Amino acid sequence: MFKQIIIILVLVLFAFNQLDMASACRCDSDCDDCNECTLDTCIRGCCFNNEMDCSDGNPCTEDSCSNSTGCCNSPISCNDGDACTTDSCSIETGCCNSPISCDDGNACTADICSKETGCIHSNIDCDDGDACTADSCSKKSGCVHSSLNCDDGNACTNDGCSKETGCTHSNVDCSDDDACTTDSCSKKTGCINLPISCDDEDACTTDSCLNSTGCSNILISCDDCDACTTDSCSKKTGCSNIPIACDDGNACTTDGCSKETGCTHSNIDCDDCDACTTDSCSKKTGCSNLPISCDDNDACTTDSCLNSTGCSNLPISCDDNDACTTDSCSKKTGCSNVPITCDDGNACTIDGCSKETGCTHTDLDCDDGDSCTNDSCSKKTGCIHSSLNCDDGNACTTDGCSKETGCTHIGLDCDDGDACTTDSCSNSTGCCNSQISCDDGNACTKDSCSKETGCCNTPISCDDGDLCTNDSCSEKSGCCHTPVSCDDGEDCTNDTCSPKLGCIHTYITIPEPQPNIDC
Repeated sequence: MFKQIIIILVLVLFAFNQLDMASACRCDSDCDDCNECTLDTCIRGCCFNNEMDCSDGNPCTEDSCSNSTGCCNSPISCNDGDACTTDSCSIETGCCNSPISCDDGNACTADICSKETGCIHSNIDCDDGDACTADSCSKKSGCVHSSLNCDDGNACTNDGCSKETGCTHSNVDCSDDDACTTDSCSKKTGCINLPISCDDEDACTTDSCLNSTGCSNILISCDDCDACTTDSCSKKTGCSNIPIACDDGNACTTDGCSKETGCTHSNIDCDDCDACTTDSCSKKTGCSNLPISCDDNDACTTDSCLNSTGCSNLPISCDDNDACTTDSCSKKTGCSNVPITCDDGNACTIDGCSKETGCTHTDLDCDDGDSCTNDSCSKKTGCIHSSLNCDDGNACTTDGCSKETGCTHIGLDCDDGDACTTDSCSNSTGCCNSQISCDDGNACTKDSCSKETGCCNTPISCDDGDLCTNDSCSEKSGCCHTPVSCDDGEDCTNDTCSPKLGCIHTYITIPEPQPNIDC
């Protein structure tokens, strides 16, 4: 019985020994746990499956491991979604997002940056709202406002400038309000006021000029206050005072002369009871009954005689039925019909005169037939034609003016012929040509843009020239280089890989035979 127990114990020990020898490893391949993320080794018959370190020490890659393919070091994306930064990655520091400079060196543009589209260069508005300046822009210094020269070289105009309409040239008023001068204007020297000549070449008139009415030619008086002379006047020589002859050849009178009364004749009584005759007596013929003169030396009366009453001196009418004259009468010269002045001092009326109604003031028509001017009238200078302001405040239109129709606003063509920009227009700033984004969200393509054709997304090459990696590309992370498996399933080879040659299977040299190893 004891012998049987011993035999059983020996058999049990032998079975355990065989079992332990069967579970011991002989080569590294015996320790393969089908996990590419562990390093499998066999040391003294024991398997070790240590987790692999996939870190490549590069902050620009994301390190991970796949049980099926092993380590994967994928480039990280440093894109911060801001078009105003340059995105890059440094092996030393990792992602770097540096602000870009949008300064185009042009003082005539406002340089800003949009996170969506990047740099924007908008033309600045140099219009100072002053029509008396020429507005321009210098790339070096910016806006320039030069004063306009409004001198038209004409001494007959007052040159000025209006901030609203620009240069103004109003006619100079050369009137000196003197009817005794001729008023004119020379473009070179300005106003000219030359005295007029009132000489009528008549020695029987006194020639003069009144500032208010002009020339006056008044008959002179040749009366020498001596009734014993005959007073007359010659246009060539002037006054003549010739002594009168008082000898009436009439024995019926005593002839004499008195300075106060003239000739005296003591008449015989030849009264014919006719108030219109002068009764006298002639030595030869007897009484003489001559018609009397009813002239009262008043040119403003009509002189006549009635037999019963004698002379009649009735006022004459100087009315010439012309409302354009001032009618008056001078005892010496008679009726005077002087033209009235109808000047109302308003340059916006045409002054005239109607015989029926008198002065007329017709409004001046200042319409110059040009739809590009505002037509108005100044009482001092007359018609004014100021340029129409056609600026519609819209930077997307070209503003102009047609004489026939007035202001025109033609839309700007903002197409820059570049397929890589989105063309639009802002009413405030004008044309805007924004860069389009060609990012297709695929890390396996190189995104670019052609001015002629637009976006181009070209597949990138992930070949790293290493035969020990399987090269592939992920749309999210880009190129991925996973180690190839060189395991040939042969326990007696040492499996390695050369980047240039690929997998190498070197047979293991066994110094001396080992038990239970088939090689």
